[in-house]
Amino acid sequence: MKLVAVLMLVSITMALPSFSSFQTWLASFQQPLMNLIDNPLRRSTIPQFILDARHPWIIANQRKLERLPNAEVFLCSIPDTKSDEAKEKETTLFGEQLEIPPDLFDKLEIDNNRAGVSRPGWPNAFERLSEMKRCQRALNQVKTLEVNIYVHSGKYSDWYLASLEPLQPPEQLLTLFGDVLESMTSLATLRWGIGKEDTHFFEEAFKSRNLTLPSVKHLAPGPFSEYLVGMCPNLERLESGGGFMWYHGHMPDNRDWRLLFIQSAVSAPKLKRFAMVGANAGWTPPLVSEVVKSMPQIESIGLFGSLGERSHYTGYDTGDSGKLKAILDVVNELTNLTHLDLPGSSDLGVGFNGGPGCGNVYFGKEGRKYRRQVTREGAEATEKGGEIVVANMSHLKSFTIGGTCANITRYEGRMANVTWPWTGRMEEWLLEVVPEIPDHEYIKYGRM
Repeated sequence: MKLVAVLMLVSITMALPSFSSFQTWLASFQQPLMNLIDNPLRRSTIPQFILDARHPWIIANQRKLERLPNAEVFLCSIPDTKSDEAKEKETTLFGEQLEIPPDLFDKLEIDNNRAGVSRPGWPNAFERLSEMKRCQRALNQVKTLEVNIYVHSGKYSDWYLASLEPLQPPEQLLTLFGDVLESMTSLATLRWGIGKEDTHFFEEAFKSRNLTLPSVKHLAPGPFSEYLVGMCPNLERLESGGGFMWYHGHMPDNRDWRLLFIQSAVSAPKLKRFAMVGANAGWTPPLVSEVVKSMPQIESIGLFGSLGERSHYTGYDTGDSGKLKAILDVVNELTNLTHLDLPGSSDLGVGFNGGPGCGNVYFGKEGRKYRRQVTREGAEATEKGGEIVVANMSHLKSFTIGGTCANITRYEGRMANVTWPWTGRMEEWLLEVVPEIPDHEYIKYGRM
């Protein structure tokens, strides 16, 4: 029966050259089909988008919820619309109370390619959005939405999955995305991971409907999704999103998505925080100057990735290149700045370039000693970077290097000195970061 259903589905799909409305309808059966293939006895009435959110309460009570006459109605109905009798009937199951936690829908996701999940990109998004649209409680309460859509484009090893993956988002999906986003009236954070090859479809659809997201204050879009900035009039925090998408590939017309992203901030006058990955080319003084021009009012900045292009490990101290000071000279033009995030010490150009990337050199007892040596060099380079920051931007209230926050001592309101977690206890700290392993563990893995 399972094989027959799959063959019928594939034959119908392959007979249609484009992702028509019929194929959209067909794709709505994709998740139930996968559930049937994985477990023929599964008949869950919990919407998949709720399961995808992995809330601890859902995980702990999933079996109880699946015994309800209709878990979707129970979870998604707005409490005020239910009668007291209905509330009591739905929340009591075999003598146990099921009380929905107030943060159940705080964070939702649309993700077809995370650990443990492999689904066609556009159909999965269509199904999850359809479920969300039916769930008024989720639309009212969601505060964070994370969207990550990976389009496999025929890369599936399972042919029945490959047959369900259209090459571009269907019109129905673009409309549905706009409908759902407009209905999320409490949405404060939007993480937008749409591939740079596909995001223009959403740009055209959202602009044509004049999409506005007034509740969004924190936005993290991927490359070439900077059009979202102008749709969030109350934006306070803007960060580059999309993970490794920020590093890989180039567009045919050689547009610099970093520059477009920075310049889009002109339309966000309430912006307080800006952070971006410098990508393969890294941060340069001219690029930082664009930040100063586009958002002179910001109070916090994150310069992630590297200052200039990354250097390869040589094993030698290359000395201070002057990159950090040159960058700070430009950053100093941000007169309201109080906080600065810098990349790790190996990306500051202060003499340390990260140590060997190959893990083999760190195996065994001698390897762990070597790792401690490299870690020490990284810590010492962080100290150098910190000294340069203090000398050039002593008015800052706080700063980090590689995610490590400096402990600041002030004198007359300005930074006079900084210390780090290892200051005064380097040897002890190194053993905490790279602890010894008992001899029998080395013998077990043949790494003596």
